[in-house]
Amino acid sequence: LGVVSQETGRLARLVQNMLDITKLESGEVKGTPKNYDIWSTVTDVVLSDERRIEDGKIDIQGLGPTGTMVYADPDFIHQVVYNIVDNAIKFTPPDGVIKFDIQQENDMVRVTIENTGDGIAPDALPFVFERFYKEDRSRGLHTRGSGLGLHICKVLITLSGGQIKAESEMGKWCRFTFTLPAGKTE
Repeated sequence: LGVVSQETGRLARLVQNMLDITKLESGEVKGTPKNYDIWSTVTDVVLSDERRIEDGKIDIQGLGPTGTMVYADPDFIHQVVYNIVDNAIKFTPPDGVIKFDIQQENDMVRVTIENTGDGIAPDALPFVFERFYKEDRSRGLHTRGSGLGLHICKVLITLSGGQIKAESEMGKWCRFTFTLPAGKTE
């Protein structure tokens, strides 16, 4: 019964994600952008995953104490950061590192989340943001997932007026970088 319950929950989440993506892509859901500190979102996501980070013996680097304002929907961006950090935790080996960097460049803010680990194969990089795409993880431990998380990130960042990209060096690291319109300091 426990397995059936878990699978039912997983399928329900998959269906909800599909509905959410369809609504976002059709323009049915509009974000509510506002000025806010992107560091608060990053910090909240890291703190919410503190147990998994500690259990995985992962070192967190680069959390900044200073505010960097963006103009975006906080819920959209929380989902983006959550999805990327969730993947980083899954694929960072014990004693590995997840690094954060946020820089303002003119009228845009660049957010970088990088983790040590196996990385993404060069032939897979062009496809990581496609709906349902999952790199062949037959040799790995983390074969679960719907292949929707990074696609959702791309849709939400695009709706926010930014761009997102993935880079990797096999056997060493993986880096996700996205941009958002800079906010105004108050």
